[in-house]
Amino acid sequence: MMSTEWRSGTGSALLHPEPAPVDVSAFVPSPRPESHPRAVPGPEEPLDVRLHAPSPDTVIVRVIGPLDGRSGATLAVRVRQQLHRAPHVILDLTSVTWLDLRVGIELRALRATATDCGTQLHVAAENERVVEGLRLIGLGEHVVPGTADAVLACIAPRNG
Repeated sequence: MMSTEWRSGTGSALLHPEPAPVDVSAFVPSPRPESHPRAVPGPEEPLDVRLHAPSPDTVIVRVIGPLDGRSGATLAVRVRQQLHRAPHVILDLTSVTWLDLRVGIELRALRATATDCGTQLHVAAENERVVEGLRLIGLGEHVVPGTADAVLACIAPRNG
């Protein structure tokens, strides 16, 4: 006769200890410190402008740091050079730490130059303070709320 009774040590299944939970915090990207604009720029904080051409039709101009009157003029020169290079120029302001409203003169002039060149100037900004500043200087309707990569994803199907 066969018994269905379980006795310790005979016929019992061995249970493996549960693995320790994996610490996934190492895989979570840390937030970019420059994505939160300050009320005033840091002393002598430089403006960093980086160019990236992910395709022959598109140039991304990434701006990192504060945009004031002096750095805005420098930025305008760099962007203006790209307006003849590709039909789409994305001005990525997601890492701007401070925006002086006087930069509006330069940005509006860039938009007009882009139109004259037949180039579409896309402006990407994630943080509300910068987006609100762009609205105040009359460029709010031209801002894509997001990153340059989001803008690129939107224009890429049209380029292919």
